[in-house]
Amino acid sequence: MLRANKIILLTLFTSLLLCCKPYNSDEANHKFIQGKWMLVDAERNLFDTINVDYNKQITYLIFNGNKCSQQMVDLNETSEYTFTISDFELNLHTDSVLNNTLHINLLTADSLILSKGENSLWKYKKIVE
Repeated sequence: MLRANKIILLTLFTSLLLCCKPYNSDEANHKFIQGKWMLVDAERNLFDTINVDYNKQITYLIFNGNKCSQQMVDLNETSEYTFTISDFELNLHTDSVLNNTLHINLLTADSLILSKGENSLWKYKKIVE
């Protein structure tokens, strides 16, 4: 009886290891981030080279596949990037060169919070069109 229990447990354990895909946060975050996000609160300029008050501008981040667009509607400006996500870091690339890295503090079906350092924080809400 004890031997049969060991065989059953071994079979279940082996099945569990072979059948279940381990959780991949990068893959899950890549899926969650897809879509259009509207900036609702900002505590600092997104890029040091651009002096824009994002709290006074309508700003969107649009993720589609591995592409990201930042649209500043009031300024009629759009910046295009490719992106990767690795260990809760959003890496924005321009012409295959790393342009900026932002930390993903929170990513849910309707909320995105990004940060860079201690004093930079951007809060986005998902826009359903």
